Amino acid sequence: MARRSKSKLQRMHLGQTIVAEREQAESESTRMLARRKAHRRRTTSILVVALMLAVLVLAGYLGFKEWVQVPVIDAEPISTYQVKAPIIDEDNRGEISRRVQTYVGQLEQNLQSRGLKLMRVTLPTGSSRALYIDIEGQEAYFKVDISRGAGVTAEDIERMNRYLKDHDLHPAYVDVRVAGKAYYK
Repeated sequence: MARRSKSKLQRMHLGQTIVAEREQAESESTRMLARRKAHRRRTTSILVVALMLAVLVLAGYLGFKEWVQVPVIDAEPISTYQVKAPIIDEDNRGEISRRVQTYVGQLEQNLQSRGLKLMRVTLPTGSSRALYIDIEGQEAYFKVDISRGAGVTAEDIERMNRYLKDHDLHPAYVDVRVAGKAYYK
């Protein structure tokens, strides 16, 4: 027992008690916890500042967008052209799409401006973008594609019509679905 107390005495410094050693050990772990808390606070404050900046930037962007946005003036509605040529659906799908009707209307107007009259439009079976066009005074029908412009298609039809008359050709149909090329059979 004397040894034990002697070792404690040897470990103790002048003016220090056993309780002081415990306080010192606790204070080191307390310092580590304090450092961790300070690090968390710093990280949290950085995240909060970044979030606030993001909100401010978003609010500024939306405010600027509203400020810059030009008011829309009520314009007169675009006049809708009524297609005069009958549109025949070979699949009997019921209703003809607005896109097809618009394309046929534009094509009919473009053909009229070139001196040609559209007699009939046929939506072939199993096709979603191809149309068969019958022109007045022409034996052959024209295969067209609604993904091409109506003006370009009308120009191709007019050129092929002239070519067929100049060369006295009487094909069954003329395919003008590819830009700058035509095929007749």
